[in-house]
Formats: sequence, structure tokens, C-alpha cells
Amino acid sequence: MTTGLQVLHVAHQVLPHVGGLEAVVAAETHGLAARGWRVSVVGSAGPATGAAPGRRTEDGVSVTRVRAWNGLEERFGVPFPVFSPRLLPVLAREVRRADVVHVHDVLYVSSWLAALCCLLLRTPYVVHRHVGFVHHSSPLVRLVQGVVLATWGRLVLGGARVVLPIDEHVAASLPDRVHEGAKVEVLGNGVDTELYHPATDRTSGPRPQVLFVGRFVPKKGFDLVAAAAGDDYDLVFAGGDRPPGLDDPRLHFLGAVPAARMPEVYRSADAMVIASTGECPLTVLEAMSSGLPVLLREDPALHSAWTAGPGVRFVDMERGELAAALRELVADPDEMRRVGAAGRAHVVGAFSWAAHLDHLEATYRRVLGERR
Repeated sequence: MTTGLQVLHVAHQVLPHVGGLEAVVAAETHGLAARGWRVSVVGSAGPATGAAPGRRTEDGVSVTRVRAWNGLEERFGVPFPVFSPRLLPVLAREVRRADVVHVHDVLYVSSWLAALCCLLLRTPYVVHRHVGFVHHSSPLVRLVQGVVLATWGRLVLGGARVVLPIDEHVAASLPDRVHEGAKVEVLGNGVDTELYHPATDRTSGPRPQVLFVGRFVPKKGFDLVAAAAGDDYDLVFAGGDRPPGLDDPRLHFLGAVPAARMPEVYRSADAMVIASTGECPLTVLEAMSSGLPVLLREDPALHSAWTAGPGVRFVDMERGELAAALRELVADPDEMRRVGAAGRAHVVGAFSWAAHLDHLEATYRRVLGERR
């Protein structure tokens, strides 16, 4: 049990805004608070986030949300909040109070200003790299992303005491100089296997339910999945409302599902599709822990320790192979359940938030020891 030490987490978005990074921030901060750390969080506020600006205590964690404009996400699917000027004094105050700062990724204004405050106030910080370069469909988005990574991104990474990529693929995308001095430590995500568990009374409906979880943007592969609609299964989308003009009755939309309801959503499904590019999202672990067989897009970022075991199958979705793979999967319900159970066993045996937090605490203590 650690007591008396203050850690600040800085993320561009936090719960109730729905997303994998947001879920990781919540698991880490609430877990650290339960272990005796004094934990604070700074994130964005506004209609798109589902929370108002201000400071409040949530499950033992002090959360400050700063007003931001999220029009880029709403209009183009780019999650880049434009913060009000109040962000800088809020971060300066919180960094001054902290013993160590945990910055979530490098692409955001919140990350840049947090690193700047840390360097000016000589507060050590670590950077959590959740995703590598995202090969977005828009050339402009790719260009801006490359410029940011080559400028502000390098500065943020260069000042960090430790960089924590979530897997080897993301680690390989880091600049060479970041790897010098052994400051890179892979820290994979975990999953709450008690919260995400298979349904005990699951009764199949008239057709198998295949789940997609994520924002309806190219990075998540929404269009590829929607195009794979078939007569042998229903595609169920959690992450937004039905897009205009997409009237196929085989596609069902749950809207933006709160994080607290997601375990129930997984337990209502029969299988899962992950079509992301440039990242291996937390939904992979959540689905496997829930006992769902998972079909994965053939993308280098999705080849990780999580997907190296049973329970998953890679599909070349760009070549239109998803629909055939889904038909084959749902044709044998017994095999589908067996594959899902094997994936569940793999996750329970190899991944947990407890192990993740052990690693994180050890990193913080080492950084604080170096400071002294």
C-alpha cells in the first residue's frame, strides 16, 4: 500500500466519453486510488464528452474537466478537443501539486501543455503511448498527424522519464532516440475478467448477433464491417446512431453506450468484429474476456500478445473476406462457443488490471527514486 504520494493523469478525454483510452484511464486511476495513491485527473468537458466543466471527486479520484470544443470529432471523426485557455492554469496548478504526472499519448494539446508544465516545474512525468501512427483515409489528417509527431510529439516523448507503449508494435513506432537509455517499457492493457464474463443464461435469438464497438470512423473500420451485412447474422453497432442513408435492416445501432453498460452488451452478443487499423483496442480484451470469438482485421497493429493465443481469427477485410468468415463462424454454434471459451481462458490466465497496476506503481517509484 502506497500512501501520501500524488499522481496526476492527463488525458484529452475521460469517462463518460466512451472509448478505450478513457476506460484505461479509469481503470488505472481508480485502481491506484484503491491502493492508497492520491489521484487527480485533468480532461476535457463539453456536450460531446457527456460531462460539464468543473472539479469533482469520483470514486476517490479528483477529476477536473476543462471546457473544450469537440467539433473535429463530431464532423470528421478526429478526437482532438480544442481546449479553452483555462487549461494552462489548471494544469500548472495540478502539476505543481503532483509528485509524478502520467500523460496519455502525445497528439493532444493537453499532452503538450502538461509536458511543458512538468519541464518548467521540474515534475517528472511518464508518457503512455496508446496508439502508433494512424493511417487515416484523409491525406490531410495523415499530414497533420505526421507533423505533430515530428514536433510536439518528439518534445513530449523526449522529456519523459519513461515511455509506456501498450505493445511491441507501438513501441517500434517510437523515434530511435526514445529507445536510448532503456526508457521504453511495454505496458499492455488489462481487463476486469470478473466484470467482463460470459453470459450464464444466454439464449440465442433468431439470428446470431455480431458486435462492433467503436466510433464510426475509418480508423475503426466501420465501413468495412457495415458492408459485410449478411442474411445469416445481424450486425450490432455500439458507438453511435445509425448514419443517414444506411437503411439496411440487418444493421442494428445501440447508440453511444455508457461504459457501465458495455459488459451487458458483450454478454448479449455471439461474436465480435474488430476492424481497427494502427491500434489494438481494449475492446479485443473485453470481448475475449466475455467469451466471444473475435474476427480481427489483418493489420500489423492487431498482432499483439492479446491476439497471439486462441479465440481469434485474422481476416483480410480489405479484400471483402469478412462476410464469408462470418457465415462460416455462425454456421457452427458449438464451435463458436468453444472458440470463445478458449479466448476467455487465454485472457484470464495472461492479463489482469492487477498486474498492470503492479507494473505502473513500480515505474512511478523508480521515477520518484531517480528524482531524489
